[in-house]
Amino acid sequence: MSALGRLRRPACILGILAIPATAGAAATPTPETCVRVLGYESSGDKQSMDPAIMYSGDDAYHIFAAYNRLTDLDDNFQPVPELAESWDVSNDGKTWTFHLRQGVKFHDGSTFDGKDVVYTFKRLFDPNLPTGARQALSFLDPDGIAAADAQTVTFTTKEPVADLPVLIANKYTNIVAEGAKSEDLRLHENGTGPFIQDEFTPGGPQRVLKKNPHYWRNGLPKAECLKITVAREAVAAVSAMKSGEVDLALNIDPSVVATLKDDPTVQLLQTAASNSLVISMWTDTPPFDDVRVRQAMKLVVDRKAMIEAILLGYGEAAADNPLPLGSPASFTKEAPAADVARAKLLLTQAGHPDGLKVDLFTADGVPGMVHMAQLYAQMAKAAGIEVHVNVTPADSYWDDVWLKRPLVTSSWSMRPTSEALAYPYRSTSDVNETHWKRQDFDDMLTRADATINPAERTKLYQTASQMLAEQGGTIVPMFIHQVLALRKGCTGYKPRAQYFNINFEELACGK
Repeated sequence: MSALGRLRRPACILGILAIPATAGAAATPTPETCVRVLGYESSGDKQSMDPAIMYSGDDAYHIFAAYNRLTDLDDNFQPVPELAESWDVSNDGKTWTFHLRQGVKFHDGSTFDGKDVVYTFKRLFDPNLPTGARQALSFLDPDGIAAADAQTVTFTTKEPVADLPVLIANKYTNIVAEGAKSEDLRLHENGTGPFIQDEFTPGGPQRVLKKNPHYWRNGLPKAECLKITVAREAVAAVSAMKSGEVDLALNIDPSVVATLKDDPTVQLLQTAASNSLVISMWTDTPPFDDVRVRQAMKLVVDRKAMIEAILLGYGEAAADNPLPLGSPASFTKEAPAADVARAKLLLTQAGHPDGLKVDLFTADGVPGMVHMAQLYAQMAKAAGIEVHVNVTPADSYWDDVWLKRPLVTSSWSMRPTSEALAYPYRSTSDVNETHWKRQDFDDMLTRADATINPAERTKLYQTASQMLAEQGGTIVPMFIHQVLALRKGCTGYKPRAQYFNINFEELACGK
């Protein structure tokens, strides 16, 4: 996702900087001891070690290796303990109490406690901090975050937040030490995580992180160090795997998966529904301000054909909202079928009997995004919709095009239900790429978030997802199944549906 949560691929700027070892760190590793990880995005010179400022998934490669959060999420988006061992909630649902793990040290040797948690979360509400965290954590009251003692932190909200342990496990909430400053954190991490920064410079050709010898999880991490590089070209990633230059490739473009399928030195891994590919319309701008036009634009999509052509089957159909069909909160279990005749009728009723001409802006910022735009244009022709596809530079797309044009492609990472519906679609969202502003939709999400009964909360989310799908400005044809490649002799890596939620603790490779 953008700087605020989608996938980005800015240009890479070369250079490398050796960072001095932090307190208690192991000796500098040699290249032969490192597990070699190949990423597929680059934040360029915007790359940062600060957990609050993640420009793209590229930053997650090193941040999630160096830091921990209070809670983690499994692939069913259920919270699991990390720096918080347990938690409980008050009867009114407004105060959540987190009981913190003892004996945890930051990489500089200082002891982790409740003050660090309070500082981390309050810092995320600093208006001078360029982070998407304020939007993602809008349910929190910063004045309601307090440390009862060194091992206990409470979050008191103005209204009940039923899924608070889930929602605080977003990509911005890795815990930093009390008093840590942005200018220091950008270049020098100080986390509690399994790996310690050894080499890093924004936009550099590689990052090296070494094993934390004092990690609070005994016996982990298994790797002595990580060497992280990036290949933004699909063919380059495959070549690196086949030649043995890398041990783990975090994304293999579906278009080149076949070249690795029969390679005995490579194991392919696959996630469940992960990132979505999306076409977004401004609902307040002609011709998309007419719901009949928006519905016609959705009805031309042959989702099965898109998945086969673009993802080569490594994906699943979606229903024009951010929830997979298998989610309990999805209003439907079937993806909508293409209906060109219905699309033509709706266009005629909307005053466009001769069809439409529209400009669709896209870029190679995410694998498959340009192909989706081009295939959509072909499909739309049958309904009399002439789509002119404008392919713009990937390096500047998220800054110069996305959110600035009324019809664009984008991609969103998988999120918990509440966040998935609210983050891009609430009226107040600063990443509302469809200009969807419906008070009844907002109110429904607010009610759902405050509803303690799971079944009742699910029904509200189902209604909200249906409203968005049928009336909103988002076309979500498919979810991607991310494909990863692991070299023979390497074990312990489990891919997750959230592309940024990366865990290298169990990863090990025999040399």
